[in-house]
Formats: sequence, structure tokens, C-alpha cells
Amino acid sequence: MRASYLNSKLSVVHLSSQSYYLLFKMVLPTINKALRFSSLGGDLELLETEVLPLPTNEILVKVHAASINPCDIQLWRSGLIAVVAGDKGMGKDFSGTVVSVGSGVRGWAEGDDIFGLLFHVFGQSTFSEYINVDPSTDPIAKKPGFFTHEEAASIPLVALTAYACLEWLPPASNSQRRVVIRGASGGTGTWLVQLAKATYNCHITAICSSRNAEFVESLGADEVIDYTTQNITQTLSSNASSNQKYDLIVDCVGGKELFSSYEQLLHPKGTYITIVGDKTNVRWLSGPITYLWSPTQVLRYLKGYVWGPRYACVSFVTKSSCLEAVVRLAERGEVKAVVQEVIQGLFDEREGWRVAVRKMEEGRVRGKVVLPVP
Repeated sequence: MRASYLNSKLSVVHLSSQSYYLLFKMVLPTINKALRFSSLGGDLELLETEVLPLPTNEILVKVHAASINPCDIQLWRSGLIAVVAGDKGMGKDFSGTVVSVGSGVRGWAEGDDIFGLLFHVFGQSTFSEYINVDPSTDPIAKKPGFFTHEEAASIPLVALTAYACLEWLPPASNSQRRVVIRGASGGTGTWLVQLAKATYNCHITAICSSRNAEFVESLGADEVIDYTTQNITQTLSSNASSNQKYDLIVDCVGGKELFSSYEQLLHPKGTYITIVGDKTNVRWLSGPITYLWSPTQVLRYLKGYVWGPRYACVSFVTKSSCLEAVVRLAERGEVKAVVQEVIQGLFDEREGWRVAVRKMEEGRVRGKVVLPVP
């Protein structure tokens, strides 16, 4: 009688465990929906494609949120991209959940929450239900519970770009290193302020409008220059005494406003970094590719390499360790994700992607704009 009761009880436990497993096991998709474009600045269209067998070195991720960056718009409107046949996508940042793991991948399991960067110009994009991620080449990290998917999706490209800029800091000395950040309230600017303070303990001069002054101070800025009312060059010059010049100037805006004075503002081992180049139009391609059509940028780089201070136009690092470092800093409350707005309707008639593009082209975005992926 007792044996019969125990067998019955064990049977119930077994069935309950099986039901639990079937209930929570990831369901592998057969169809993927993604927004793609096939002409210069053409409308994004929702395409359905078959989900192919997963390569052994990749993981399949269900995307829950993606953010938009200036490079998404620039590539969308670029003639260099348009001449390549086939459809292309929008979106580089993502946060989601692992639904399948290739047999050759270690350290990841079904059900893991993940965020990272998928920077494939002609391949996949993150305005997509599912993406294939290669952990050996794509910078990724496990998403902690204290980040929402929207917050996590706002981080990768801008944080990795900020790390690339801060790699140009000169070695630490007895004095606190001094950094100037132009465009401090934008996507990359907010991470430059936070990482320069939290990781390198720099003295930070932030350049932004008065409406964002208190905000960038809350992120770690020591001084704020209001570009709407103050002359940037004169203010920086008055703050940079002969024995306390700046170590790093980072321009997240573009243009040539500081070119006449940056050599006087920086000490010989300092560096002027731009993530944009000389151009100011948000629709034009930014970053190191601008060296190709701007010979003066090449000359500036060579001159700085020989005589100093340095000049460089940089992109982003592709180190998963940097995203993991962001998680640790956020866990200690030293940095935070900055999301100005979450825009709904990515795949439906609301055309959330178009709303996001418009907001980015209008400028003055504080932090990032993010879109949930249904």
C-alpha cells in the first residue's frame, strides 16, 4: 500500500517536472521577420525568411529590443551601400534571449539573456525577430536583471565607442587627467562622461546646452560649457593654464570649430579624437572612413604622430570584456543606461523605425532612442 502510494507520488513529481520542462523549453522558430531595405534611403519593408540550421559556432537570439544610432541612418542613405545588390538591414545594438546554441559554443545556454553589438553592414541587422550571433567575433555579454531589455539595447555601440576614445588617454601620472567631451549629452557622450570618471577618474569638462548641464553633471562632469551662450574655444583656453593643459579632447559632434586651437589646448602627449570627422551632416558617413575623402584629416593625423599632440578619427572596440566591465560598473551604481525614449510599433502600421529616424535626424537626443522588437 505504502509502496503504491510512493510510486504514485513519484509519478506525479515526474510528470510535473516534464510539464515544467515542456512549458519553459525554448521553441525554435522556423520563420524570421526583419525590416530590410534594398534602395538608397528606401522604405524599410518587413520581410519573412526561413530560419536556417544554426552553425556550430553561433547562437540564435530572440531579439527583444534594439536601438538606433546615427550610423544606421548614414548607411541607409549611403550610396556606397546602395550600389551593393540585395537587401540590407537597420539596427546594430540588441538585447534578447538565447533560444539555441551551436554545438561548438561554450559559456552560453538556452534561456540566457544577452545584449551586444551585431555590426554587419551587408548582413543581419537587429530590427529583426531573430539573429545569429558569433560569440568569438561579436561583442556580447550576459544581460543582468537590473537592466531592462530596452536599457541593455541602448548600451553596446556607444559604450564600445567611448572605450575606443578613452584608449587614447596618456598614461596616468601624479596629476588627474583632464578630458573635454563635446556633445556630452548624446549617446556616446553620456558614456564618455561616465567611463572617464568611473574607470579613469578624469577631470571632465562637458560641452552641451544649458538644458542638459545638470544632467551631464549628474553623470560625472566637473565643469560644463554651454555652447549656446559661451565661446567654447575662449572658455577652454582660459581654463587650460600652461602647466595644466588637457589630456584628451573628444568630439562627438563633428566640424572644425576647435581645429584652430586644439594644439594649444592639449599638451604634447595629448590627443584630439573625433568619432565623426570634419563633416557635420548627420546623414553622411562618419568615423575612420572619412579619411578616404578628407586629405586634411590624414595630414592632421600624420602631423600629430610626428610632433604631437595626436589627432585621430576612431570607431569602436569589439571586446566583449568592455561590455562585461559596463555590467560590473552598473552593478556598483557607477554608470547607468540613458534612454530618452522607447518607441513602439517597429513592425506595424505605426512605423516606429521611421519615427526613430526622424528623431535622430532632428538631433538633440539625450542618450539613446530604443525600439522593442515584438
